[in-house]
Amino acid sequence: MTRLRAQVRFGPLVRDLVRRAAPFTPAEDGWATHTLADSIRRVLLLATVGCQLVMLGAIFASDRPIGSLLPLLVAHVAVLFTTLVVRAGRLPLWLPIVGVDLLFVADWWAAASMNDPLLFAACWMFNLSSAMPAFVLRGRLALAMPAATVVLVPVAMLVTRPELPTTLPISVFVTRCAIVLATRICQTYLYDFAGRADATTIAAQRRRAAAATQEAASRASAEDARVLHDTVINTLAALASGGAAVRDADAVRERCARDIATVSALRDGAEPATDNGGLRAASFDPRIRVRHRGLDDDELARLEDDLLPARLRALRRAATELVQNAAKHAGVGEVDIRAEERDGRLVVTVADDGVGFDGQVGTSGGLAVSVLDRAREAGIEVDLDTAPGAGTRVTLTVPTTGAPPAKSGTERNIASIVQVLRRDACLLYAAGVSIIGFYLAVTNHPGEATPEYLMAGLSALGAGVAWRTTRRRESLPTWVVVLLTAAAAVGFVLSAAAVDYGREDPVLWQAIGATGPLIVITELGPRRSMAVWAALSYGAVVVAVAVAVGQSSQQAETITLIAGAAGLGLVAGWARFQHTIGAIGTQAAADQRAGWAADTRLAEREAADRSRARWRVAGLNRSLELLEAVYGATDPGAPALRERCASEEAYLRQLTLLHPDLVHVGQWFARALSDAHERGVRLVVRAGGTDLPAEMAAGVGDVVLAAVAETPRGTDLTVTLFPAPEGVRMTLVGAHPHVTAGIRSASGPIAVSAQVLSVGGQDVAELLLDVPA
Repeated sequence: MTRLRAQVRFGPLVRDLVRRAAPFTPAEDGWATHTLADSIRRVLLLATVGCQLVMLGAIFASDRPIGSLLPLLVAHVAVLFTTLVVRAGRLPLWLPIVGVDLLFVADWWAAASMNDPLLFAACWMFNLSSAMPAFVLRGRLALAMPAATVVLVPVAMLVTRPELPTTLPISVFVTRCAIVLATRICQTYLYDFAGRADATTIAAQRRRAAAATQEAASRASAEDARVLHDTVINTLAALASGGAAVRDADAVRERCARDIATVSALRDGAEPATDNGGLRAASFDPRIRVRHRGLDDDELARLEDDLLPARLRALRRAATELVQNAAKHAGVGEVDIRAEERDGRLVVTVADDGVGFDGQVGTSGGLAVSVLDRAREAGIEVDLDTAPGAGTRVTLTVPTTGAPPAKSGTERNIASIVQVLRRDACLLYAAGVSIIGFYLAVTNHPGEATPEYLMAGLSALGAGVAWRTTRRRESLPTWVVVLLTAAAAVGFVLSAAAVDYGREDPVLWQAIGATGPLIVITELGPRRSMAVWAALSYGAVVVAVAVAVGQSSQQAETITLIAGAAGLGLVAGWARFQHTIGAIGTQAAADQRAGWAADTRLAEREAADRSRARWRVAGLNRSLELLEAVYGATDPGAPALRERCASEEAYLRQLTLLHPDLVHVGQWFARALSDAHERGVRLVVRAGGTDLPAEMAAGVGDVVLAAVAETPRGTDLTVTLFPAPEGVRMTLVGAHPHVTAGIRSASGPIAVSAQVLSVGGQDVAELLLDVPA
């Protein structure tokens, strides 16, 4: 039973490790994955350059005459410059890896003995090369190249120097296998996290884009309705009322010409053409005199130049509607518009001495829609001061600069995601170097209780303490930093003791086995200065050990210094990785945000165009023909024209009451209103802001159009569409049997699902729509 439980416990773990060791190519579409991959590539290539510099020093420190090593020196210089060119992206990534592997065999062939500093330095250059394929190459090549070299390099070593012991070729085989396997497994864990971060970011971006698209469609529809209200509807209302509104035929023609352009744009599905001037260039109602006060034209123009275009347009249109309201309701002949600058903001006050009102603003009137809603969307503050008999005073306060854009969720999370990536990477390194340390201790000194076990244990303990103490905090406490600093220093001494401080089989020295705690301090230390002090302490121990062994062996002293330089170089490389991943992450996330923003703007424009589809089917040709008739009439106040204007105004007002969020079903309702207006059916549509998917909206539209077609002239038909606990409920109420006949003539599953009840000469049809979330 115990064995079975062990199989159940370890089976998935083994399968997961096998999966992670298999070849794979991480997708670098997301910013986090791209950041991780690019950062590691850059740092490893830079480390390869550093290794070549160390190798140049080792060549001069070798026991062989420098003249005999001159070709080798030139080869290392060539690999150094080749790596720099590869890092610049001008040569394939596999070149420096192949070059280093070939150079290692050449260094082995050129070394004077197993204790030559040249060979010791070459071993660490080769170890770095072992880690590179997993992080630098992609696909099957990342596994095929190390799989081939793990056999070919030891064989080449045995063939070129058969007189030397087989200890190092065997160690090379074992070490490369361990490093390749460890790097591949660690790589997949890091890329798994980066992939999850990318998926979360993309999902959030899509949600924001969908919301922005819906908002853009709603905003475009609402603004079109306001423009229609402020221009055509107000013009038709004035013409229908007669009196002073039609006395000045030239003014009437001017307004009709402007409104003809507006209706033509809406009919064609384009954005309505509007005047683009400032406040004092606006076209105000000719029935009332406007007096401009406050800032002179130049001062006002200066402030208007600082406004966002949408904000200036909203200000101008709101002021125009306020003047229109004064002309219609205030009962006065003039209105004041005062422009002032207060605390860096433009303040515009529209005031009249008319009848005033109680200050209660509805939800569908011109003041609510064309002033309050418009101002709110544009970020303009509105203050209304009125009372019966006390006139009306509306103050519009406009910020002269755009508000700074709020940071997106992606931007806020960049630092935290990069921090988690770095934390996971450093803990994986510390754990990995401990596991490899135990593994190499067993294979390099089988059956011996060497100090390497203590070194690997200290590194594992440091990784465990660091993981435990940073689970709920961002940095290590000071006592842990002190503990890890001591562990790194003691670990180096233990690793040196395992090879008699460089005097016995120095090529088996695990010189970076003690660097796990230093990497953890560099990444998770509370202050950068602590990482510096930890590195200095480690370096002091290295120098002290080198000086001590140098008294008996200068060669061992050189090897000790190289071993210490390998560890400190790794720490320096990690610090570079910290900087690189932060810089690349910020840039990659910014590039991705810019791409998403461009896509979102395109989607917003497309959504705005779709929202204007309702105007294309709204029968605006009738409005256009009527305005053209008024424009060409010798008497704009003729009773027949006034009657037509009143009818068209009522129709357009009903059209503008459709909720702007009804992007799909709204165009079907607009078409139904147009058909009803044409047929003389008194159609009333009451709907909230719950839109339907395009296919479902088409089914609903088919039912409503069929009901309108069956309803006789002069008959009422009411359609409602509101959310319900079970979904969305639509009802049609009209004269019997016309609603029933209309639904029966409609096609599709929505019409079939309708339940119709006839009561007192009225048909009541109900449809319950299951709208997907």
